[in-house]
Amino acid sequence: MSFKQVQREFYQHIRDPEHSPRPEELEDRRMRIYRELFFNNVKGFLDTGFPVLKSLYSELNWQKLCRQFFVEHRCRSPYFVDISKEFVEYLDREYQPRPDDYPFLAELAHYEWVELALDSSTQTIAPEQLVTQLVPSSALSISPLAWLLSYDYPVHQVAPKYCPDSSDGPYYFVVHRDIEHCVHFTQLNPMNAVMLDFIDNHPGVSTEMVITQMTSHLPQLAPQQVYQGAMAALQELAHKQVLIGGESG
Repeated sequence: MSFKQVQREFYQHIRDPEHSPRPEELEDRRMRIYRELFFNNVKGFLDTGFPVLKSLYSELNWQKLCRQFFVEHRCRSPYFVDISKEFVEYLDREYQPRPDDYPFLAELAHYEWVELALDSSTQTIAPEQLVTQLVPSSALSISPLAWLLSYDYPVHQVAPKYCPDSSDGPYYFVVHRDIEHCVHFTQLNPMNAVMLDFIDNHPGVSTEMVITQMTSHLPQLAPQQVYQGAMAALQELAHKQVLIGGESG
């Protein structure tokens, strides 16, 4: 048997020992060490990265889900920090839900992963990009460290004692990392979600243009009411560092 063939049997057995026999040249005692080492490393990242999702499963069923990911998914990144991202992609694109799985499985996993993704992002914002006081001519952009998200399920409320079986969303959030490297989750009302989406699609847009857009979007409200509400919301989002000045880098 060639060395490459031994290598292939080696990693196939580590990935899926139930269906891939170990290389005959290697004793099971040694292979068991590798099997447990590789799987437990991956499972450890999933345990810490998805604590709420893990809490919804029995230990046995959680281990089965982790094992299924380990067997079926082909990770594109060699870095351990990306295991959580790969798991989210697996649940969203490849995993075939079981009858007893929760319908919000993929959404909850994504919601939990976002914190790690932003915490480990190499993007930065400079102090001079922060907006202290808005005026109509202020140019606004979404921080490169702010993500506008929408979910069908109330993933922020999911817990072992609350597992909704039907969706009643959308639920809007902006998750961002501030200049002190702290990650924050903020739930948005529909108006603020629309406003942030507009800014996201028009980086560098003026505050005045944002308010004009919102006035046309809410014809049932008096323009002065829209102006006051939008300015207050924009100022708060700028204070939180969700919005920055000029065009984001």
